[in-house]
Amino acid sequence: MMKTNLFILLTTLFHHHNVVQGKRSQGILSSKRDFVYLDRFCFQSETGALEYSFKYPMFYPTQMLLLYFDTDDQWPRAYKQLSTCEDRVTLLTNHSDNHQVVYLSVFVPDSSGNGRCQIQRDALMAEWVVCTGTRVFRSARSRWWFLAIANCDPSEEEDRRMYNNESIGVYAEFSLQMTNGLPSEVLKYQFSIDEWLILPSDTLFLGLQAILIVCVFLMGRSLSARRLYHNTFRMCSQSITMNTIGLAFLVTNYVIYAIDGIGLPIILTSGQFIRALADMLFMYMCLVLARGLNVTKMRLTLMDKAFLALMFVFFICSYLLMQFWEIKYFDPAMVYAQSESLPGYLLSIWRLTAWVFFVFAALMSKNGFPQKAAFFNSFILMMTPWFWAPPIFTLIANFLLNNWVRAEVVNIVENVVTFYGYLVFLWLSRPTENNQNFPFHIRTTQVDVDTGFDPQTAYAQNNGHTPNDGMHGVIELTVRNDPDKDSNSEDRGIVERPQISSN
Repeated sequence: MMKTNLFILLTTLFHHHNVVQGKRSQGILSSKRDFVYLDRFCFQSETGALEYSFKYPMFYPTQMLLLYFDTDDQWPRAYKQLSTCEDRVTLLTNHSDNHQVVYLSVFVPDSSGNGRCQIQRDALMAEWVVCTGTRVFRSARSRWWFLAIANCDPSEEEDRRMYNNESIGVYAEFSLQMTNGLPSEVLKYQFSIDEWLILPSDTLFLGLQAILIVCVFLMGRSLSARRLYHNTFRMCSQSITMNTIGLAFLVTNYVIYAIDGIGLPIILTSGQFIRALADMLFMYMCLVLARGLNVTKMRLTLMDKAFLALMFVFFICSYLLMQFWEIKYFDPAMVYAQSESLPGYLLSIWRLTAWVFFVFAALMSKNGFPQKAAFFNSFILMMTPWFWAPPIFTLIANFLLNNWVRAEVVNIVENVVTFYGYLVFLWLSRPTENNQNFPFHIRTTQVDVDTGFDPQTAYAQNNGHTPNDGMHGVIELTVRNDPDKDSNSEDRGIVERPQISSN
């Protein structure tokens, strides 16, 4: 149980994405309460199976494994509405034909009539109750099942269940193995049914993003040859690389998980954290590009820098505070996905807030430099879905999607949105002759905006036939350092030179 809690802690601290819940759950459970939540799993009807093993001291009251499904009259009612252990057990005994109460006792046979519990003695001759068994889940549809353990058997003597008018509590050494399908079905067997498409979809997008890295490399070489490899393009390439590395970590974990049902939680957490950083870096790139960096100016103003710094300090602090809030209040017994929790909604609101600044900054840049209106119009129009899709789909997933398909669908949408954002930027910044929206016009050798360079004036000096878009002509600024040189030298001032093609 301690390992499980540590895994949940690390996962919620670093990232906010959906997590594959391990189908193997084991540990030592010790509690003063007489009813304790154990785990949950989404089983497929007929093929979903639970293998369990429990061990507890003989002097403890009879422990019971309770199996609730996800309808409002079962687990939500038992966990939130009913207050006593007896009422929660009675709720299931009213459905005795479903065999949802498993008595972990040597005196009570299991549902098939075969006793699965026995008494064993340890090295100190202490007696222990050891129970093993299997349950196959049959229901009208695939559904979530919630597992709990209790010690309040209504038929047991009062003095055995109580000590000094207080519950003795629960103690059990347990191991749970939850599966779907057959062992030969590698992509299904170890996974909860709502996670079946996570490994295939992540593998697909890992391949697609590997192709993007190749495209970024080729575009980077072309831009470098033209001296147009700016910081904004560099930030995008770094984000794509980080996201691909994070996705490779996730795929590695899921492949191992598909084999042993445990995976590598550290690799999983690292992958999610790296992808979160990549997403934040790409959003920052969108905001500074909307403000005109490398498009209409080579440096941001002091006010721009201060606003962006405050915005992202506030974002990071809010993100960390929400993660710590989630560590303290996140209840896996009730929340199916982290997007259903308060931090999920707050991060969605923050993404929309960033979109407002993105649009406002792009419109300011467009109005200041009408010659770049085509780029900024396309940038706003094509990037708006990247900002809006995750918040909108969070609402759709939480309120419209069935909870037994939610995790895999959300994972696919997140991959699609991330890939779409990268694709849009690379499409707009592709260095080809027919790209009328090419954003960059200033070379990386441009000296400084403080030397009197005015992009709008420079654009006006163009002859009107060849677009000054960085592909056909590039504005350069040469500064004379020697005042004694001939004032008629041709290398003074602003010069428009034909762009040299580079293959």
